[in-house]
Amino acid sequence: MSDKTTNSTQIINSTTTKLLSKSIKNLRENLTELSLDTFLKQTLETVMQIEREEYLEGLNNLNSQGSSKRDKSNGYYGRAFNNLSKNSMIINIPRTRSGTLSLNTLELLKIGRDKLDEITLCLYKKGMTFEDIRSFLDEIFDSSVSPSTISELTKTFNQFRLAWQNSQLEKRYLCVFCDVIFVTVKRGNSYSKEGIFVAIGVREDNKRELLVLDINPTEGAKAWHEFLTDLRDKRGVEKIDLLVADGLNYLEDELAKVYPETHFQKCVVHKMRNILTKTKPKDKPEVAEDLKEVFNNFESTDTIAKAMEKMSKFLLKWEKTYPSFKNQMKEGNIEYYFTYISFHPRVRRMIYTTNSIENLNRQIRKATKNKLSFESPENLLDYLFMIIKDFEEKNYMKYPVSDYKYFGLFSNPSPTQNPNSDTIL
Repeated sequence: MSDKTTNSTQIINSTTTKLLSKSIKNLRENLTELSLDTFLKQTLETVMQIEREEYLEGLNNLNSQGSSKRDKSNGYYGRAFNNLSKNSMIINIPRTRSGTLSLNTLELLKIGRDKLDEITLCLYKKGMTFEDIRSFLDEIFDSSVSPSTISELTKTFNQFRLAWQNSQLEKRYLCVFCDVIFVTVKRGNSYSKEGIFVAIGVREDNKRELLVLDINPTEGAKAWHEFLTDLRDKRGVEKIDLLVADGLNYLEDELAKVYPETHFQKCVVHKMRNILTKTKPKDKPEVAEDLKEVFNNFESTDTIAKAMEKMSKFLLKWEKTYPSFKNQMKEGNIEYYFTYISFHPRVRRMIYTTNSIENLNRQIRKATKNKLSFESPENLLDYLFMIIKDFEEKNYMKYPVSDYKYFGLFSNPSPTQNPNSDTIL
């Protein structure tokens, strides 16, 4: 920019400042009862009225050049702004008949309100109740929001969730972890605990993301069938290499109907807990140690056959004291607890339980514990979606699990091979 141009700009700015100062001074002198609120109100209203006049004048200039666009003044409407004064201030906003008038001054005034709305939503996501938020804002900012206002604000969550629900996912996931958490929710006129179905998937770039978030009154394999079908038919998931879930009956059958080539791993930790609940307190430490040995198959030389042999020894040891253990590990079902041995040793500890989803479950429990119940299933899902996506962005997407680069079926080395070989099929 030349020195001449710079000097011209400075002169214009200086002149504008002087004119504005003189106008404001005249306004103050003409006020019969000057107060800060009255002065602020009249100044803002005057500036917005000038904006409207400039807008209409601009249209007239366009019309003189052949434009057909028409508009006229259409009075004012009052709007309250709590952020301008300790007491709510009513500002008269000028409007036009077309309703297309955009006022820069009004946008500036809305910034304070938008910031308060942002804080409100943030507090809600952190688990505070409507009443807690109202009390907090009143105490800290001397400004309050009603429960109905918060409810309206949270409807934005619904828009984001529905958009995600209809979005396309990756075509292939290395591993999908499924779980169900029960939360109290209102359905109709009654409150009850219902299952929140959650699934996260490990992508080919080793990042994890939310795949399923839905609600059902009961936990059942049929419900998972619907969710898996939705992933395949509506959201573009063509292949899942491995699915890990708890010991829900018949889930393997439903999985085979939707993704017949997917391997299935039942959570070992769930199985161990179920067995220990049927064990006398004095025997629990020893039974727990024996179970750890049965499922301790993380070396490259470990095989499913060896694991089944260890399981047989376990049953033989405890069959007289706990004959029910045999039903817990009956053939045709127990095999699904050893699927992890078919995969590379570097990933076995990550896929033999649903522990990979536990961090997310803790976030959900933490966020919902202060809210005794939710007014509707939709309201609950909207809330949880924002919690989960926030956690996903800060954790799953930020920190890929590097060891998943070894993910794949494992070929056990021959006696002449190095037992630490990274052989992947």
